This record gives sequence, structure tokens and C-alpha cells, in this order.
Amino acid sequence: MKTKIPKKALAVKEPLFIKSIRLARANPSKIGYMILFDGLFFIIFFYILPILNQYVNQNIAAPKTFSSNSIFTVFFLIVMLLKLAYYLMVLFAYSFFKYTVLDYVKSLFIKKEFSFKRLGEFYSLNIIIAGMFFAVMVILEFILAGIKKDYAPFVFIFFAVPYVLLLYVIANASHSQFYEGASIKESIKKGFKTAFSKIRVYRETILIMILAALLLWLLFFGSGYLIRIAASRNYALYLSAYAYFKKASVIVFDAVFYFIILVNRISFYQLAAEGKDK
Repeated sequence: MKTKIPKKALAVKEPLFIKSIRLARANPSKIGYMILFDGLFFIIFFYILPILNQYVNQNIAAPKTFSSNSIFTVFFLIVMLLKLAYYLMVLFAYSFFKYTVLDYVKSLFIKKEFSFKRLGEFYSLNIIIAGMFFAVMVILEFILAGIKKDYAPFVFIFFAVPYVLLLYVIANASHSQFYEGASIKESIKKGFKTAFSKIRVYRETILIMILAALLLWLLFFGSGYLIRIAASRNYALYLSAYAYFKKASVIVFDAVFYFIILVNRISFYQLAAEGKDK
């Protein structure tokens, strides 16, 4: 006699990443706006702000000598304040566009009116997160400075990988919690709690990035090896093929990781909304 298995037992939970992709495919116009605002931020970050920074640096040249220590101190403070203003400007641009993108992410789940009412608080949240991770980075710099050069690259990778992953999880979790109505303090608290005690909830978003990196590395390594074999007898052909391969690799890498980051934003917000309801 055959035993009947209940349908519920056969049901497999849909992966969060796939669920987010399905949601994105169902709302192409909103995803298009997200890509547009991300593109505008990249233009500002990689083209406009560097030009502004270069202009400031060219017009504030340090004199070869200072007549007194007090003049040197004043000049040093001015330079530091200008650098701080530049980084705060970059952070504001990031906050503005991320705040706008998060509104489109939230609109995938519920209908709402867009408002810049909490943009100032969101900017403050990002300043605090950036300050915390900058302090950690300074500490890591001191640690690396005391390590022998032969071991420094390995120690750097050992610290850099978890540092970047933690920053990614904490920032996105905090942003999603904030856009769900949490205060600055609550957002930071929940962001760190997520990273250190609820990482199992968000592990899929991290695993997707790690697996993508491994697959891309295998793809690029294998393709590069095939190019080397195919063009080994013609050095000019090898240089030409490798140049095209290098450009294509950068484009593919950027496109794949941007796609993952875009989808993960939806995943982070969905998890934040589900956590709020529980």
C-alpha cells in the first residue's frame, strides 16, 4: 500500500533571491527608475565630484615654507575641512539617490506617496555608519602597519573580506529598517543585530555574492587560459585578444554584481518588512 505524501510536505520554499527577481520582472518600470537613479549617482561619483575635487586641489596649493607654526596649523585645518566637506558631499549624493531608490523598492510591496521628509535623518544615519566603519578602518591600518610585508597581503584579505561583507549587510539592513519607519538609533541597532546574530536570515544575500564571485573567477580564469593557448604562437594576436578580454571581463563583472546588488535591495527590504510584522 502506497503512502500518500501531503502536498504541504512536497512544497519547497522559493529562494528569496528568485522571489525578488520575480517581483522585479513584474515591475519593469520601477526597476528602470532604480537603474536610472543609480546611473545618475555613478555619473556624479565618477565624473562630476572628481572634477570638483581636482579643481579645489589645484587652487589650494601648499606653499613650500610657512612663516610660522600657527599659519601652518590654519592651512592644515582648512585643507582638512575642505576634504571633510568633499566626503560629506559624496555621502549626501549617495544618501539622496539611495533614499530615492528605496522608495521605489518599497513601492514594489505597497502603494505610497514619495516624500523627502526623512532625507535629513537618512543622511545622518549614513554619516554615523560611515564614521563607525572609518574608525574600524583606521584601527585595521595600524594593525597592518605592524605586520611584515610578506604577510601583509594575506592579513589584508583576511580582514578586508569580512569588513566589506559586514559593511554591506549592516548598511542595507539599517537602510531597509529605516525606510520601514525605524528611528536612526533603532536602524543601527537592528543593522548590527542582523550582522552578528541574525546572519542566517540574510545568508542567502551573501551567498549569492560569494557564489557569483567564484563562478566569475572560474569563467575568467578558464577564458584567459583558452586565449593564452589559442594565441600562444602569435604574440600580437595574444595582446589584442587579451585587451578585448580584459574590457569584456570588467563589463561582465560590473553588470553581474550590479544585478545582484539591485535584486538584493529588494530582498533586504522584504526581510525587514517581514521582521517588522513578526
